[in-house]
Amino acid sequence: MVRHRWEHAVVTSSPAQRSIVGRETEDLAARSLVRSGWVILSRNLRLGRLEVDLLARDPRGSLVAIEVRRRGSVGAASPSELLGARKMRALRRQRARLPEGCRIDLLLVLGSPGRERLRLIRGVA
Repeated sequence: MVRHRWEHAVVTSSPAQRSIVGRETEDLAARSLVRSGWVILSRNLRLGRLEVDLLARDPRGSLVAIEVRRRGSVGAASPSELLGARKMRALRRQRARLPEGCRIDLLLVLGSPGRERLRLIRGVA
């Protein structure tokens, strides 16, 4: 069976609603990371044309740029499938704008609102 990226996306009806869902998803991700010992340094950080959803320090003190994505499910999708080729290229290109040693992670928020699970994928770009 052929699967398309959009099959796993949370469907919203308008750009305004997508913006609200995105903000709520990032809020949930940030709260979860803080409870796990992370320190959030910045949200929606602009680096040229790239926007990093969260910039944080992990519990070991490593600097991490985090891309947050909400999906109903992911199946066996790879990080590049979840982020999309254009976003992956942008992350790799803009890596030079990040502080040296900064890791780029993907934080997936899975499931329906109110029943989310979070999955962190380290070093995606």
